[in-house]
Amino acid sequence: MNRLKSRIVDLLRQGSSPDQLSLTIVLGLALGTIPILGTTTLLCAAAAMTWRLNMPLIMLINYVVYPVQLLIYIPLMLSGASLLDSSMKSLTVSGVYTMLRSDILGTIQRLFWANLGAVLIWGAISLPLGFILYVIARRLMRNFHKAIESPNESI
Repeated sequence: MNRLKSRIVDLLRQGSSPDQLSLTIVLGLALGTIPILGTTTLLCAAAAMTWRLNMPLIMLINYVVYPVQLLIYIPLMLSGASLLDSSMKSLTVSGVYTMLRSDILGTIQRLFWANLGAVLIWGAISLPLGFILYVIARRLMRNFHKAIESPNESI
């Protein structure tokens, strides 16, 4: 039991430097909104393990932004469809259902291109925005870290 407690405490402490916390926040926001449904948990876990980030925090952020992912999914798919497959500009749920009933493989192929376009648009937005958010979060985390380390000086 003590070994399990020790591992949980280590997991909570991992990635707790200001720079790592900033990266955890930004990657949780960015990867949590990628327009590929069902992949965000795996992507966040892989990022946390790769860069030794705070796993509980990145998962919390991932789950908090899940509604945002759902809200932006359809607009990104529509934009992605018009970007890579102009024949799908008027993509609707009922239209997709009709396409699936007539040609499953063709529909999957066409939706692949719409989804790829959505990911490209997401990347074009999230990369510069993520960089800006990282710079801001890093500065805030460093200031917060300094304030915690020297509480008497701020009084």
